[in-house]
Amino acid sequence: MLGATALAGPASPSGTRVAPLPTRPGYNLSRYSAPNVNESSRASAKPSSIALPPSPAVAPSRRTLSPPPSTRLSPPHSPGVMLRASPTPSRKSLSDMVREEEEKDQGEPTLRERRRQGRRARRRRKAREKELKRRRVFIKEHVAAILERQQFILKLARAFMMFGAPSHRLEAQIQATARVLELPHCTAMYLPGVLLVNFGDPATCTSDIKFLKQAAGLDLGKLKASYYVYNKVIRDKVSVADAATQLDDLMTSPPKYSLVKNAVIGGLAGAFIMPSAFNGSFIDCLAAIPLGSLLVIVQVLLARNDMYSSLFEIVIACVNAMVAGALTRTNQFCFYAVASGSIVLILPGFITLCAALELANRSITSGAVRLTYAALYCLFLGFGLSLGAEIYVRVARSEIINGADYTCSYLRDGAPWWRQNIPKWWYFLTIPSFLLCMALKNGQPLFRRDTLAMVVIGSAGFSANFFSGWEFKNQPALTSFIGSFVAGILGNTWSRLTRESAFVVMIVGIFVQLPSGLANGGLLRFAADSSSNGQGYGTAIDAAAGLITIVIGMTVGLFLAAAVMNLLSRRGRRRGAHLSTF
Repeated sequence: MLGATALAGPASPSGTRVAPLPTRPGYNLSRYSAPNVNESSRASAKPSSIALPPSPAVAPSRRTLSPPPSTRLSPPHSPGVMLRASPTPSRKSLSDMVREEEEKDQGEPTLRERRRQGRRARRRRKAREKELKRRRVFIKEHVAAILERQQFILKLARAFMMFGAPSHRLEAQIQATARVLELPHCTAMYLPGVLLVNFGDPATCTSDIKFLKQAAGLDLGKLKASYYVYNKVIRDKVSVADAATQLDDLMTSPPKYSLVKNAVIGGLAGAFIMPSAFNGSFIDCLAAIPLGSLLVIVQVLLARNDMYSSLFEIVIACVNAMVAGALTRTNQFCFYAVASGSIVLILPGFITLCAALELANRSITSGAVRLTYAALYCLFLGFGLSLGAEIYVRVARSEIINGADYTCSYLRDGAPWWRQNIPKWWYFLTIPSFLLCMALKNGQPLFRRDTLAMVVIGSAGFSANFFSGWEFKNQPALTSFIGSFVAGILGNTWSRLTRESAFVVMIVGIFVQLPSGLANGGLLRFAADSSSNGQGYGTAIDAAAGLITIVIGMTVGLFLAAAVMNLLSRRGRRRGAHLSTF
């Protein structure tokens, strides 16, 4: 017969344990003892897991045999039964194991291998640094609303037109500012006195066209402040709302100098330019001071009324010609010098230069309109001078003494020093004085470093123009090219060193080189010819053609200087900061 132990083997669960009972003789089956499978599982190594779903307790199968200890399963009635398995090996990849074996076989790396490994490490480090730099956050998103950005662009355009920014750069500046402010579909079109700005939206297939009408002026102090605000905005140093407020304050602020100060400065400017431009004597310079002051006062008064502002050039030229004719009767004054120096502030040289710059910059519409206006402006001034001289002749019943003598030689021979031509070495005093007066006349503060830079740059440009005229005789276009190129190089160098506008410090130096339209007779010949042989208008047109010839040389010089300096320093090209020049 089989014992109790043999009978209990096949019929007992896997967790059955046979224990002796010391109180009774022999051995007997005492009880089922099932160990805690969960505790034994947690105490052992991590098994190769096959989780069985929990099931209700069922009777053990009679055919279930005790498996080996390595593969023994928990009782089916225990929830969360796990398969027991041996501990898993290390999680090294096959490539790591192969690399370790190769390193063990190869031993110490050679010098070439260490260098190769160093190069690989450097390449990986550079690639990682490049990726980090690409992910670096920059200030590119502007939080201002779209309407605020559009209003700022409109105010900036109006400020540039009001304060005299270079018109041939205006469209590019507005579009560059719009790109920085994330308005890439903004376009602009400039006409003299008018600017059209289009804000397009391709997502909705709509566009908003703004029409700005603003009379052109020149205020160097406010123009510099406008450029300062403009540079702060494109470099993300000031918000759009604050910049718009600053522009409003600039446009509503009063002029730098009062009417009386401007009148005195205008008279002195005409007196200082007379020796070098119109062969004036000391007494002629004194006569030009009150006439120049009268011009400034009349200009301000007539500008307040649209009906009379259209007659300003003709009226002031007529009045000054009458006064110059009356002074000539004393045989002490030169008609040509007094009449020309008294209207030096309204001569059409700068208008013609702007027209040539716009045409060279492919702004065909605005350039053609401005050039036509400059030619007609020459005729207006010539007609005013002719009218004034004719009125004096009819009223005084006497001819103007030597009115056709443009050198005033009849007054210089054997005359005292105050009637002689001022020596050329006095130009070292008169030219800087004229530059200073022109800067102050156009709103530049006196005690600023920019004021000194204007005087130095303008004097250098005039010196280059003056001394090159000795070498290249009867070639005014070439001499004007040399003078404007020197002024352009110095002005753009100042801009690169100080990060300020080159146009502000160059414009006064260009004023002193601009032809007056009256040099060597010029439009005064129109006054004489119109009363003698009827060829006056042809003479005035010839004077305008000579003016255009000289302006073309200056245009080439200014553009060449800007191109050279732009090649040497490309800072700020993406934001449009390089456009604040000629």
